[in-house]
Amino acid sequence: MTTPSVAQAYRRGSLWQKGRGERLIAFAGVRRGEIVLDVGCGTGGLTQRIAELVGPDGRVLGIDPDEARIALARRTAGAPNLEFQVGAAEALGEVARDRRFDLVFSNFVFHWIRDKQAVLRALCGLLRPAGRILVQCVSSLPALVGELSRLADPTGEKILQGFAFEDAAALAHHVEGAGLQLLLLEEQHGIHVYPTLDALLTWWQATTHGRFDPQAVEPAALSRFAEQHGDGGAFRVRETFCWFEARLAPVHSWGRGG
Repeated sequence: MTTPSVAQAYRRGSLWQKGRGERLIAFAGVRRGEIVLDVGCGTGGLTQRIAELVGPDGRVLGIDPDEARIALARRTAGAPNLEFQVGAAEALGEVARDRRFDLVFSNFVFHWIRDKQAVLRALCGLLRPAGRILVQCVSSLPALVGELSRLADPTGEKILQGFAFEDAAALAHHVEGAGLQLLLLEEQHGIHVYPTLDALLTWWQATTHGRFDPQAVEPAALSRFAEQHGDGGAFRVRETFCWFEARLAPVHSWGRGG
């Protein structure tokens, strides 16, 4: 779990992820009056945007296991149709209880979930009959932050153990194995730029919930890293990510011939 200051840093530093999430929301075509679940809502910026779109007759529930991020989301939430709860994707039944949703939205969270098929199966039970799921996640560890992590922890175990990256083929397998119909799946590439080394370090520390500690990197090693990867002082994180849309698989009823 992060500290309040790390949660604030995550909100300030995760602009690329927020921008990609806004694109996903636009694609979702959120309608007024819908009931929406945001899985892994973080500090709640995207969740608040969804609450604006569903309007006063809709409801939005954002969940995240990080207490500091949820506390920040609650302090800055300004919509009466918006609720935040501390909860993990693996315990959706406990958090959502008997609610049913028109849309389940998850932005850059599924690469933290190890048993993706189990979570997707749980989501099936939370969807209304015409409900849909939209997920965007990273499919492999960006090389730059992998190298940065190993400067602080040569094995990478402490910093990287929480990630569970999987490619498009694996995601498709999980979606279909959960009893969902895959409507669309795309793998894309993107670059997010950090103008200074400090900006990169702060973002990665916040993203890893404080597990990456810049102070654990020897200054000489950090200087070599900056010389090797800095481009005019800026640092570019090249990322491969996937996004998909799914819904409940149709149930066929076969009649008997006479």
